[in-house]
Amino acid sequence: MGKTSLNQYARDEYLNIPAVIHFRDWLEDRLDAPEGFKHQYYLVKAGRNWQCRSLYEAYQNYWWPYKMLCPVQKKEVFGTGSEDTFVYLHFLAGAFRSSLDTNDVDLAYKSALAMLRWGGVLHRNRECLDSMGSGLCDYFRKAKEHLTLSKVRLGSHDEIWMNSGFTKLYFLLVDNFIMYDGRVGAALGLLGRIYAEEAGLEKIPPSFEFSYGSGKESNKQKKRNRRNPGRGKYRLPLFNGRQNRHCNDNIKASWLLKSLADRTSSRFARIPQGPLLNERLTAIQSALFMIGYDVK
Repeated sequence: MGKTSLNQYARDEYLNIPAVIHFRDWLEDRLDAPEGFKHQYYLVKAGRNWQCRSLYEAYQNYWWPYKMLCPVQKKEVFGTGSEDTFVYLHFLAGAFRSSLDTNDVDLAYKSALAMLRWGGVLHRNRECLDSMGSGLCDYFRKAKEHLTLSKVRLGSHDEIWMNSGFTKLYFLLVDNFIMYDGRVGAALGLLGRIYAEEAGLEKIPPSFEFSYGSGKESNKQKKRNRRNPGRGKYRLPLFNGRQNRHCNDNIKASWLLKSLADRTSSRFARIPQGPLLNERLTAIQSALFMIGYDVK
């Protein structure tokens, strides 16, 4: 992230920034208010139009198809919706955390592999896991300790490997740590930009200037870049390959969305928050994931 006014901020310091409070309150008003946040696009893989009228409706319309052989359970798993997905990820979180407690490298490797395969981000990330060898459990124990949200500060995180694959692994391990991939970043960037436009701000405040990932697109699609939420004077950065940027934005987003999950009186409040994974927080993250597929 480099030297910024947010460098070395801890969670409570960040959440008490006036701009963050105002943005969080603005988001709260759009969680499930009728026509609170309208968004639509063509979902290519599903071959159909997708739309929502609030963030809660975006969560209700969550769609991520998976069908794979789970290397931990040694059986085929499949699903498309939020409920079956959460059950599977909750299982993987239990297996992954248990493997670190017992220093079971084989189970840790299989759990991480299953998560990456579920997320469609196995390519190259498998090589990174392989390179860790017998030190795999050591790395993830240290990463879990480093990223604990009540203790971590914004700044340099050079010891943390971060991309759209590894954020999914930290999601399994670290309480209330969200999966911050290109789609979630694009959605947060879009919401931050709309807020800045409505508030008449000169620029998006650094406290919620969230980076996005470009996604997998053809050369023709890249001319349009459906993941770029910027418009006019409101520009947002890519996190592609910028691991410190990605890591800090992941931490900020986790703090912000957990605070939102804690205080909301929307329909999200009916969803429990409990170990190992926070289902309510994951539901809000899932809404952003769906919105961020195409923010144009």
